[in-house]
This record gives sequence, structure tokens and C-alpha cells, in this order.
Amino acid sequence: MRIDIKRHNTKLFWFDLEPNNEKEFITIYILIDDKITLIETGPACSHDNLIRGINNAGFALSDIDFIIPTHIHLDHFGGGGHIMEVCHNAKAVVHPNAVYHVSNIDKWWSGSLDFLGDVAELYGEPLPIPEERIISAEDGFKLDLGTSTLNAMHTPGHAPHHITWINNESAFVGDSLGLWYPEINKAFPVTPGYYRHDLALQSISDMSKLNIDELFYTHFGPRPAADAFQQTIHEFETWMSTVEDGINENLSSKEILDTLFLTQDGLKLTDIKHGIHQRNTHLGSIEGMMGWIKRENEKK
Repeated sequence: MRIDIKRHNTKLFWFDLEPNNEKEFITIYILIDDKITLIETGPACSHDNLIRGINNAGFALSDIDFIIPTHIHLDHFGGGGHIMEVCHNAKAVVHPNAVYHVSNIDKWWSGSLDFLGDVAELYGEPLPIPEERIISAEDGFKLDLGTSTLNAMHTPGHAPHHITWINNESAFVGDSLGLWYPEINKAFPVTPGYYRHDLALQSISDMSKLNIDELFYTHFGPRPAADAFQQTIHEFETWMSTVEDGINENLSSKEILDTLFLTQDGLKLTDIKHGIHQRNTHLGSIEGMMGWIKRENEKK
């Protein structure tokens, strides 16, 4: 399989990982400086594609200094332990809440199986990373790359262990700004089973206050920052309002998703393009939002 490398500029390469032949789903970034940084690894099942991408970009595995996920969900870092095994000079840099889980994978893997089921099996089981090869990145942590730094900005909401990585006027945003679809110029929410809507909106607001020109999504690819934050907040709030209305009407999560497919411009195209995988992703986001509303109602 040929991995086509995109050269965004002199400092950044990216490529489509294509896990299980799923195109335009996971973007891998290679940031070039005195130190070479791999941002995201994808799941374990795409380990061979990841190695091909690194090599096709012109790097040996021994050239990689840092391997950095935005968070440790399987589609972002399930292959972390696998690539660390062959990138002998690399250190992994993760959120403090993730250090234990990536070095002791039992709870990480069992929790993924419980939530994702067959999809977790499809992604493949992670491998543990020795703790001495892990760097814990507190909020505000700065990683020196040579002529620039990667700054860790904790952006919870999607996950408590989520980091948005800032490099000059660019940000590697993981899932903190949802799923980006270049063909329709929109980002839609993506939420896990346990979702914090308040923290997600706060994270987006905090990022919007930074001097950021470009956003680099894991799902999928580069996006100009202009108007992105406003559009994304609007989408998150619209989805939450639709979910709340659906709950009040005793609709199921599938019925609420059908409503969104009818009312949110462009959403149906994502289902046509990516099929059942995408529909299940959107359905999971609805259920994550329903869980948030239920917990909030219980406080009243």
C-alpha cells in the first residue's frame, strides 16, 4: 500500500493513515525541527501503514524523538506502544491522567472494549509503554523542539486527558474541535460516552482567544482557523439543543440522529461517505450528550 505524503510547509508533513482502508479518517502529522515529532499514531491495526508513512516522508524510525497523542482513545494512540517499540530513541508525551493507562494497559483496554465493542477489536489491542519512556505534560508544559516549542494546553470535554498542542500560530486539536469535513467546510461534534459539555465549550472558547492561524485535525486534515471556533461552538450548541428537545419528546438516540440528518446541512454527506462507521460515531455523540443532560437534570 502506498502512503501519499502531503508537505504542508517546510516544517510539517501529514498523511492519511487509512486504518482498515478507511480513507480520510485519521491524519498523522510529522513536525520537523531539530527534534522530529510524530503527532498521533492511530490504532494498533494501522501500525504497518504508520511505518510506511514515516519512511515515505523520508525519515527512519530512529529519527523520531517524540511521539505525541492529543489523547489516548484507541483511534488516536492505540498504536502508541507498537510504534514506541520500533522507534527506540523516542519518548511519548501524554497528559498526566494518561501516564498510568499507557504504561498499564489493562483498564484502558477493558474500558475501550466495554465502550467500543467490536470497533475496539477492529482497532486492535494497545501495547504498554515503559514508564521511563513517558513524559507527563501538565497544562502549560513546553516541549523544546529546537527552534520552536510545542505547548500543552489541556482541553477537557471530549476526554479528561485531552491536550491541544500549540506550535507557534498552529494548533493540533485532536477531537477538541469535533470532526472536520473539508468538503462541506464544517466541523461536527464528537463526544465519548462520558461527555462534559461545559468543559468542551470552555475549551473551544479558550482556544479561540489564542493567536492561532491554522488548525490541524486528526479527523481530518488542516483547516484555516478563521471562523472555525464560532462555527464549531454553534454546531455543538445546536446539537445539544436538538438532543434536549428529543429527550423532552421521548425520542430515542437513533430518532434524534435522524432529526439531525434532516436539519443539519451537510451531515448526511458524512454518512454517505463513511458509511456505518460514521453513523455509529454520530450516534455515540448523541448518546454522550444525552448522558450529560441526564446528569445535569439529576442535580436539580
